Amino acid sequence: MRVDNRRMALLREMIGTFCPDPTPTRSRPRSLLAFCVAIGHHFLAADHEGRTRAKVLVRAGDLIRTRTRTRGQ
Repeated sequence: MRVDNRRMALLREMIGTFCPDPTPTRSRPRSLLAFCVAIGHHFLAADHEGRTRAKVLVRAGDLIRTRTRTRGQ
């Protein structure tokens, strides 16, 4: 499967609707991470040190949806 610019633009637009800072600086990395988690999580065979895969995926989603701190904050 190939993801083209049109599909990534749609994903960025969708993430921009709930992202606290919808600028490209914030929405592009979140879009990339969201896509990678959605498509690639089933290829990962690593353990999560006492956490279930479901809990780790929920936490990944939380990180994608919430504002991250920048240096100095």
